[in-house]
Amino acid sequence: MGEDRSTRWSRGLVGTDRDAAALAQRARSGTSLILAGPRGSGRSYLLRAVAAELERDDALAVDLRTSPALTRVDFGAIDASGHAGLRSLADRSATTVVEGVVVVDDVDLLDAASARALARGIAANRVIAVIGLRTARAGSTGLPDDVGVVRRTVLDLWLDGFAHRIDLADLGNDDALDMIDLFPGADVLDSSTRAGIVWRADRSRTLLRHLIVEAIDAARAGRDPLRELQTVDPRSRLAIAVSEHVADFLPEDLACLAAVRRLPHLELAVAARLLDAERIQALVARGLLHADASADRRLTANDLIAQQAQRQLGAARVDEVVESAGHRMLRESAEWWSPAVAISVAERWHRHGSSSSGEADCSPALRARVALDAAREANDRGDTARAAAYAARGLRAMEDPELRREAHLAADRPDPMPGAAEMASTDTRRRVARSRATRPPRGTTGHRVAASTLADERIDVLLQDAVHAAADMDWARAVTATENALAETSASPAARLRALVAAGSALTFRGDWRRAQKHFRSIERVLDARRCPEGIGVRDRLMALLTMLACHQIAGADGTAMRKRLEDETSIAVREGESADLSVAGAACAIAFACVGRPEASQRELASALSRESTMVPPLHAAMIELGVADELAMAGRTRQARAILNSLRTQPVPLLVRSRLYVETTILTAEGRINGARRTARAAADLSCGRSTAALRIRDLFRLVTLGEAEEGEIDELVQLAATTDLPLASAAVRRATARTSVEARSPVDELRLHDLWSAPDTPAARTAVVAARSTSRDTPAEAIDDLTAREREIALLADEGLSNRDIAQRLFLSIRTVESHVYQARMKVGAPSRRELGRFVAAASGAGS
Repeated sequence: MGEDRSTRWSRGLVGTDRDAAALAQRARSGTSLILAGPRGSGRSYLLRAVAAELERDDALAVDLRTSPALTRVDFGAIDASGHAGLRSLADRSATTVVEGVVVVDDVDLLDAASARALARGIAANRVIAVIGLRTARAGSTGLPDDVGVVRRTVLDLWLDGFAHRIDLADLGNDDALDMIDLFPGADVLDSSTRAGIVWRADRSRTLLRHLIVEAIDAARAGRDPLRELQTVDPRSRLAIAVSEHVADFLPEDLACLAAVRRLPHLELAVAARLLDAERIQALVARGLLHADASADRRLTANDLIAQQAQRQLGAARVDEVVESAGHRMLRESAEWWSPAVAISVAERWHRHGSSSSGEADCSPALRARVALDAAREANDRGDTARAAAYAARGLRAMEDPELRREAHLAADRPDPMPGAAEMASTDTRRRVARSRATRPPRGTTGHRVAASTLADERIDVLLQDAVHAAADMDWARAVTATENALAETSASPAARLRALVAAGSALTFRGDWRRAQKHFRSIERVLDARRCPEGIGVRDRLMALLTMLACHQIAGADGTAMRKRLEDETSIAVREGESADLSVAGAACAIAFACVGRPEASQRELASALSRESTMVPPLHAAMIELGVADELAMAGRTRQARAILNSLRTQPVPLLVRSRLYVETTILTAEGRINGARRTARAAADLSCGRSTAALRIRDLFRLVTLGEAEEGEIDELVQLAATTDLPLASAAVRRATARTSVEARSPVDELRLHDLWSAPDTPAARTAVVAARSTSRDTPAEAIDDLTAREREIALLADEGLSNRDIAQRLFLSIRTVESHVYQARMKVGAPSRRELGRFVAAASGAGS
């Protein structure tokens, strides 16, 4: 029988020091213990678990509850316990031995007389105790007063060897991610939400528990959990837990956290001007403030903790700090400037009006500069209404081409790009519009200075041409366009990164995997840089990872290393990004989960991503990802869900999307056992890829024709030729599997359509969590989990291992195809099998071993 959730939580997945049963056994054996840890370390929770273990074995003398009301009353805690043996400790001449173990939580609230009596009893071997002692958090300057009588008495027991001390470490990120899955309903939480919960928990198990519950409730109600956590009801349990968590924070720390929350992305150098520089550095070291990898080291605050900091300080005090920062920047604008502060100034002017906010006292140029920063940031967030208001305010002060452009962007009227139509992403259109607005007249000095800007614009136009070529499945043209983009040596680092990403993608689809990998290695060097090159933000890094993940999947290569990078980048994105960035992260996670055989998790990630900022994922990318999710769902036997995606997806009538829809339709029809229909759609898909420079897709289409018994002799020859002329990993696999088939295998189950293996799972906590989530049992191996299969599930799995399709099994067992699909899916989830084929192999192997 597996452990229940409370036992697994108290164990904390980090070794025997958190094993309540082991600790209880040590106490029963005669060792007094001091469990020391900071607020949120799980100390109280663990003590309760130890007390429960002792009580279960009739070894608990008393669970001594301390209280502020009894702290100043001599022997208050002992008398209140009502335990006769414990009361005898107050008598110095008594020799009574207390039967069982005494458990004391929060010894700081114990009265001095009770503490001394308990210490005497432990030293005289009259009592065994398990005592909880609060310590300071890592990096905290608010240390507990160890000079106090009670704390000193307990510490002396440890120093003199009468008690064994166990220090409970703060909660690590990996352990926190593992713990999330201990909660029922955690499967509704997407990767970004999980990473956001871990950061906001500030290494506290107590906060983590409350955050998980709040997030699950929000997700079940159809709300974005991360957005919900930005404003916590002050009467909620979470708010009370946060209040206790920050109880020993210094006022200077609270002021820094609240100020950075109100001034997000404040540059570190500017923060040092406005706030206590030493406290800022300490908070960054503790992880309560995050400094990004840019040269400016822009700061973001743990918004859950910072929100409570503002509550404790009072909004008026924080307003005063923020307004003071704005006034100082305007006075010293010739010396320094901060967009984060400028945005706060614009918000104040917008809220209070010109006359009462002090706006009228500033020069027109200053007012326009403030408005431009605010309008640009609002447009980037997609808040076009506020961007329009800021731009209009600045334009009233003075005419400015950049402000005029922001006003046009807010009205969703960017200059058209050549051939952009609906294919251009929002970010691309915005970038091109801004570069054109700031372009100096040709022939002027400024024209030479703007060489980088012009190169960036040319790159964006070339990359948009590559997108159209990709939509037409003309990857030879796409490769040419991206190579021309890479030739723009004057481009900014961000534009060059986009060109590298596009070039790697085009080469992958064309079939030149070696050259594509060369570009990907260049991208990885950018991602690994200690300081990100100027202009490359979290969204750029995530888009690069999204594309590389998709390319590994298309090439049939294992993208496990990319997936690990994505986990790390998502963790960063929840600290420094906005909803738009998390949308890109979610889309990338959807690809990663599909590639490891977890289509339902993939579907969850994509739904969460599109619910945040759907326009941030380019339309072509979004459609292809949705089709990929549908394909994996069909592979897993979830044909209804796959069809629902396919029916709801509105795609442009371009060759790539038409062919990809047909490809997914083939998978669904095969999974439904409708082989003739699958052959027709496979043929239609292959007709679209025929004659085009799209080796990666053509190999897939030809392999399906072979698998479904539809391939002509010339098409088999073409498949062999493609394998000889491309270096895609899937090419050799396609030929090897196709040539190993026989004519009697024409009616193949859907697993036969999978051309290459699923990605391997990395040895990380997140990967281990994925395996746990894929199973509905607490068993450790597929062989053990097979014991939980029903007789019908086992029978169907064995027939699947014999090569029967779902339709064949349904006919043999007189069941409906839907019933067979349901049994296959449930069995796969129990066993943790990545595919139908693997399910059959696991069950057949176990049956053979059992016989």
